[in-house]
Amino acid sequence: MRSRRFASILIAGYVAFQVLFPIRGLIVDKFDAWGMFSWNMYSQGYDCAARYKVVEPSGSEQTVDIRKFFVLPGKAGHVLNRAALPVFHRFLCGELAREGKHGRTMAAVSCRKNGIAMETLVDSTADICSAPNFGVTAG
Repeated sequence: MRSRRFASILIAGYVAFQVLFPIRGLIVDKFDAWGMFSWNMYSQGYDCAARYKVVEPSGSEQTVDIRKFFVLPGKAGHVLNRAALPVFHRFLCGELAREGKHGRTMAAVSCRKNGIAMETLVDSTADICSAPNFGVTAG
């Protein structure tokens, strides 16, 4: 009898944890909730827009398609969050330099979570290669 009661308590605790833990992602006011791994992360929708360009010293602009830097181009959106963008920007600056593209590298990145207000993730006036935190804004 005692082992059955212990098993019931253990199962109830496990179920309670599985139900209550993901609620944290909805309660905590954190825009970039991708780091909170749980089944709740799949119930959140992110819609992001990103535009990258290199402004050469002459003033001419070249659009940069970031998808070409990914093995699976469709996965480029996975870096569009505050935790991953500085690392990606450092990588991108190195790759553009290797390609011989010189000038100011500018980015406009903004995301909308669950269809609500758009949030700007990158300072669009800064050169991401020389700006603090690679141009990524504080959240």
